[in-house]
Amino acid sequence: MAFVILSTGGLTQSRLLTVRTRTVLLASFAVLFAALFGGGMLGYRMAQESAAPAVNEEASAPLTLGQPEGRALIERVGELTGRLIRLESEAVALAKRVGVLKEFEEQVGAQAKPQRTADTAESPSGGPLLPPVGETLSALAVRTSAHDDDFGTGLAELERHMDRIDEAFAFVEQVTTERNLQNMAFPSRSPVLEPRIGSGFGNRLDPFTRKLARHTGIDFPAPKGTPIVASAGGRVRRAGYNRDYGYMIEIDHGNGLVTRYAHSSKLLVRAGELVMPQQRIALIGSTGRSTGPHLHFEVIRNGAYVDPRHYLALTASN
Repeated sequence: MAFVILSTGGLTQSRLLTVRTRTVLLASFAVLFAALFGGGMLGYRMAQESAAPAVNEEASAPLTLGQPEGRALIERVGELTGRLIRLESEAVALAKRVGVLKEFEEQVGAQAKPQRTADTAESPSGGPLLPPVGETLSALAVRTSAHDDDFGTGLAELERHMDRIDEAFAFVEQVTTERNLQNMAFPSRSPVLEPRIGSGFGNRLDPFTRKLARHTGIDFPAPKGTPIVASAGGRVRRAGYNRDYGYMIEIDHGNGLVTRYAHSSKLLVRAGELVMPQQRIALIGSTGRSTGPHLHFEVIRNGAYVDPRHYLALTASN
């Protein structure tokens, strides 16, 4: 297919021009593409020029306390400061109670302690580092050469200080727990209520032979059926009848310490059970080699008999 175009030149001659369809379409597409490309480039440059001032202005604008980011940062500093003060107070008080204040201070370290200067030597003071009135956080960061993460507020150092306090508090708590466990397993509690010692530890006249003999424990006279309680926590390793001790119980407290409770009328626990301090384990009686209702109480350390009064906090007299 072809287009026929009539061309007139002046008044003297005329001619016919034949143009193919393919040529017309190609020319049309070329013009359209050029128009679209030019318009796109123009729009891109206009958008870039209009956006550049806003970006530069935003980048150059300093962070101030009035901005949401500044207020959030200050709130965070205040929250961490309050938490730090609370942790320090609680940890120091706990360290004093358990007697590990020196170890606590060593755990915290010298860096965790506030540094006192000549200006603050006579008047203690503290608090987070904040910019003066009218100064921005960004200006303070530049002036103090602080890290970019806290804008010179001292937030990074505050967090590190608080982490050290947390570690020290955990140390004190661990020491306290260990001491509580040791105390729970230490036979320092009276095995009977209102204790009264009948026969003490050491040599005495045997009640049956009336000759000098060794007494390996302490006797606590009491009415039959009086409760016998564990002097410390531990595991019952024996609970049964013995010819000399009658119905008796042995409790293993660990670290080579064992307590023995003899001449009972009734046993309330069995071998293998775990018992807590002051838990009822038996009732006083007069079984075995006994002349009357009482508790024969022994403390055995590493297989050797020791005087129970070295462990018990007794106020009663013989």
